[in-house]
Amino acid sequence: MVTRRARITLRRIGRKILHEDDPAPRIARGVAAGFFAAAFPLPGFQIALSVLCAAIVKGNKAISIFPQFLVNAVTMLPLAFAEFRIGEFLWPARAAKAEATMEALKEVVEAWTWASPFESTGAFFAALGRMGVDAVGPLLIGVLVVGTAAAALAYPLTIIGVWTWRARKHAQRIARGLPPRKRRPLSLPEIAREVSELAEHKAFIAAYTLHPEQFINAESAKLLIDGRGAFPEMLAAIDAAKETVDLESYIFAADATGQRFANALMRAAARGVRVRLIYDAIGSLGMPQDFIDGMLAAGVEIAVYHPLVFYRPWWAINRRDHKKILIVDRTGSFTGGLNIADEYASRENGGKGWRDTHMRIEGQRPAAALGGLFAYSWERSLRLTGGAPKRRSIREFVSGLLRASDRPLPEPAGALSKGGVWLQVIGNREFTERRKIRATYLHAIRNAKHYILIENAFFLPDRGIRRALAHAVSRGVKVAVAVSKVSEPKIGAVAGRVLYSELLETGIRIYEWPEPMLHAKTAVIDDAWAVVGSYNINQRSLFHDLEDVVVIADTSFARSLRDQTLADLARCHEVTQEEHESRPWPQMLAESAAYMMRYWL
Repeated sequence: MVTRRARITLRRIGRKILHEDDPAPRIARGVAAGFFAAAFPLPGFQIALSVLCAAIVKGNKAISIFPQFLVNAVTMLPLAFAEFRIGEFLWPARAAKAEATMEALKEVVEAWTWASPFESTGAFFAALGRMGVDAVGPLLIGVLVVGTAAAALAYPLTIIGVWTWRARKHAQRIARGLPPRKRRPLSLPEIAREVSELAEHKAFIAAYTLHPEQFINAESAKLLIDGRGAFPEMLAAIDAAKETVDLESYIFAADATGQRFANALMRAAARGVRVRLIYDAIGSLGMPQDFIDGMLAAGVEIAVYHPLVFYRPWWAINRRDHKKILIVDRTGSFTGGLNIADEYASRENGGKGWRDTHMRIEGQRPAAALGGLFAYSWERSLRLTGGAPKRRSIREFVSGLLRASDRPLPEPAGALSKGGVWLQVIGNREFTERRKIRATYLHAIRNAKHYILIENAFFLPDRGIRRALAHAVSRGVKVAVAVSKVSEPKIGAVAGRVLYSELLETGIRIYEWPEPMLHAKTAVIDDAWAVVGSYNINQRSLFHDLEDVVVIADTSFARSLRDQTLADLARCHEVTQEEHESRPWPQMLAESAAYMMRYWL
């Protein structure tokens, strides 16, 4: 019993000293730093040099010492001579003779004794100085070459070794019937301490917004969950329309859900309502012509964004319209992540039940702001005339852009002081304001004080977003990200897993949503700042697609989104470092290959 306890205690002490639970990349950086330092024939200084190198590359300092045991009094002299030979080949001037250098190296190595370190230090540098530039120069080049090569080789081999060992330990744990190690789940008291009292103050809310003066007032804002909650309200709004219906969707499928919306649009057009529809050519690829002709015959105006026709420039193929907007009678509007397709409908209605988030906004000013984004896409899309896209002349195209630019924008709201729901509608453009939504996210993350909850279908954050989230964790902010375990296309979820090691290392908690897919694009911070829209935190939304989001500075709405996100996290599987680094090799290679294509995802 005593022996078992002593063994367990020693194991815990060793795990704490060596940071055994560190991510594999951090351990590998420490080992690589140790091998780089081991290449320097500096007796007595190698341990300090290895710790310094490990600190520079943010590696495991304790493990960086182990490679030094491979270099001792017996192996150091042959290693130094081999490095001199390598440097002699690369040295631009004439190097010293090998025999003389060998004697000088022997004197340098023997100058150090641990019995008298201070005297040995002076003797060591004196012997090194007697070698001369013709010997020290080639030796230094050889040391750098060997050290760099050893570190470059040690890094991937260490990652392979750590992953293999942890996968074996993970399999043994499962074989013994033990559950995988899990972290304590997030709970409402954890993330809501002091938030409710602080969030009541408008100044507190304004601190999270990048441009408070650009916020506008809405009569109400309602959170809509999945197609079960959003589609009935959207269809009812279309059926109640009296003047205009503007619908913009990346995907408008010719399935049961698409037919329901098409019927509603045709009924509205038959009542004399002006109905306009924009869909993306790639997102709605394969839409039958008779499906389109039916709506056109009923009086629905239809435009397709960047159709696949020969006279379009090649770059237009990669520029897509990813927005999801519905505006009815210039007063009611909807936006979020829902496309018009069966995937987003509930299982009771024959859909796949994808998890998504939408919102309904009442008010003329928000509708006008979303209408400006709709007009931007409408003027850059090609009208359909019953057979093929109608190509407009340059004069018609330019005049349309001028009409859209002359359309007055909502007046700035000023300080957040009035009643109602304060929100900001943000959209990007084809070549300008690409980083506007990203800047909004960054500002809120950098000002977070208590918690950050993110749900995003394709989470591939750039270095700036990752650094901001890591700094938030270091300030004591709780950060949790929910992503989809299975996505369509599948390569999106596969590529995102490459970043798990880095994110988990910084303390960010990652949750994977089981099937069906999590397609929401939301975030909520400190009960004060919330965002709902079509924007994925990835390269495609940043560089290629037209996107829209609504930033809401309202405590009631933020709490609703917070509660919904926490409910989703409870249904997710939390990814741990141990589990992630136990994944099989084919999966790891597939993730790395997919991540290399992140610019196009």
